[in-house]
Amino acid sequence: MTNGSLDPRWRRLGELPDHPAARWDGAAVGVDITIEAWLGPSNAIGARYFRLFLDSKELGHSNEPLLLGMVNTGPVAGHNWVEVIDYRQVLPMDGGEEVTVPDSVEQVVFGHLAQLVPVGGHLMVEYDSSTRSMTARALAAGAPPRATPLGETLAATGCGVAIRDWYTSEGGRQGRRKLQGFRAVDGDHQHQRDRETLAALRQFFDNSAHIEWDLQSKTRGIAEQAIMELERRLGPLAAQA
Repeated sequence: MTNGSLDPRWRRLGELPDHPAARWDGAAVGVDITIEAWLGPSNAIGARYFRLFLDSKELGHSNEPLLLGMVNTGPVAGHNWVEVIDYRQVLPMDGGEEVTVPDSVEQVVFGHLAQLVPVGGHLMVEYDSSTRSMTARALAAGAPPRATPLGETLAATGCGVAIRDWYTSEGGRQGRRKLQGFRAVDGDHQHQRDRETLAALRQFFDNSAHIEWDLQSKTRGIAEQAIMELERRLGPLAAQA
């Protein structure tokens, strides 16, 4: 299945070498697993839609896109961003099998997306889908974004110096609820946001006994690991958080 055979507005990114997202097409995300990337039409503000399929030597090509998103580029940092509108963890393959995409592959895919996010830019990812239910429940229970599975993924890509929760789904242009993860502007910005994140994680870790046990198990583990990472990075400054 290809986008080009369905809609002429979609083009394989490998055929558009001058576009910054061309690097996604053919990128490896696992053992003998690569991305097939397509660029589509623009939305009302000029951002371009894109779709990523998976191609596996063993299992074949995915019949549906792994994700649908938008990418925007521009002359200043705030104009450069990537948004994941929809992500499908379970994919039907043209070989007849249905596969569950492992978290390890997802993290590599998101790492490729984050390559287009410069300092001061951001990566946004929806959390309304069933795939993100743990993140949605954790946020509703009061967990800070960095203590959620999606927040952990954003931080791993380098787009987690600050994470904003767009918790109201407004429809239309706003779309689904999402987390917006930023890349640090500079070292001072990194230190300031690290201290703020560390304080929020410590407060959550000390006051999360009331939430459901499965959320505790997941979010407290993520928070504890993040706290250790931030304390190592901040050094003596961690005491000021």
